[in-house]
Amino acid sequence: MTDDMQLRDFSARTQESYIGAVKGLARFYNGSPDLFSEEEVRNFFLHLIDERGAARSTVTLHLCGIKFFYEKTSKEIGLFSISSARKRE
Repeated sequence: MTDDMQLRDFSARTQESYIGAVKGLARFYNGSPDLFSEEEVRNFFLHLIDERGAARSTVTLHLCGIKFFYEKTSKEIGLFSISSARKRE
């Protein structure tokens, strides 16, 4: 993932943030994110929003990092249908 971000000239801070987001997902399920289902990823986002009360910007950052991982690094382009990171009302 780091190589993929470097090839796209992402800033060091963006790289740290995206890697942190993927690590957070991995820690949540105590496993490798390339093995998670779409439902598991969606439940992680619900956890961020509903249980942790994460700010919209935090959820968006996680969304961008995790989508990058699945779409660019692991090449699971069809996995993601999460399109926005809106806080539930």
